[in-house]
Amino acid sequence: MGKYIQKRLAGMIVLLFLVSIAAFALVRLMPGDAASAYLNSINAPVTDAALAKVRAELGLDRPVIFQYTAWLRRVVCLDLGVSFMTKKSVSGQLLISFRYTMILTAMSAVWIAVLSLPLGIMAGKRPGSAGDQLIRGITFLGSSMPSFWLGFLLVELFALKLKLLPVQGAETFSHLVLPSATLACSYIAMYTKMIRGGIIENMGRRYAVYGRARGLKKNTVLWRHVLPNALNPIFTTLGLSLGSMLSGAVIVENVFAWPGMGRLIVSAVAGRDYPVIQGYILVIAVVYTLLNLGMDILCAVMNPQIRFEGEER
Repeated sequence: MGKYIQKRLAGMIVLLFLVSIAAFALVRLMPGDAASAYLNSINAPVTDAALAKVRAELGLDRPVIFQYTAWLRRVVCLDLGVSFMTKKSVSGQLLISFRYTMILTAMSAVWIAVLSLPLGIMAGKRPGSAGDQLIRGITFLGSSMPSFWLGFLLVELFALKLKLLPVQGAETFSHLVLPSATLACSYIAMYTKMIRGGIIENMGRRYAVYGRARGLKKNTVLWRHVLPNALNPIFTTLGLSLGSMLSGAVIVENVFAWPGMGRLIVSAVAGRDYPVIQGYILVIAVVYTLLNLGMDILCAVMNPQIRFEGEER
């Protein structure tokens, strides 16, 4: 396992290097000009002299290759630079906003675990029943509904009409309920369908049929044998889901004014804040690759039959 982890970490370094090149290139291919955006943000006249001065201050007058190498040297030292707009450390801004995004993601994961597991089990135990049909209909709606539209519906119902929950902010736990539920909705639908399908598939396998033939109760076969096997494939998708939740939080955070990375990146793109955009892309890439590595290791630990590349079989 040690050699496998070393190999994956080496591959991750190469991947992050390529991501850094792509991030640096893409932000400079964006329409608009960072110097003009900065002058507009401080309500200063956009003149040729002012643009030249700002470009010199931001280092944008240097050749692109020199800009990239200077930025990469700082990144290696865990310094993501300084924001064009706020003049604050990009690392500090990302750290603060990342904390809020992780809180939102963690609460969404709670919603997913609490709802998808019982719904998937209820639907999988009695396929074709009225309860199964109802759950399948709910999951269809949940998976097909855009998150921004669902967010506005929840705000309209629970905040504006019923006045049970606040619309925006992050001061109390109640501010977390609506955005986390919105972010979790499509994943609840996805995992409910996966659990249902896994239970139906495993209930038809020999070991489950043999257990029933020996006189074991259906619930005993389900909880002791079928469910653990049905949940195994889910662990392989957890890393991808958590990574996509982090990046997918952009829309939800802006709908509910949640002060996470999503709001930060939207304001950075609007202001052509290159260091913040580049830092955001790198952080998401690092988190995504680490989550996938962690899920691979977890699957290997939980399932001894799995063997890594290069190990004896």
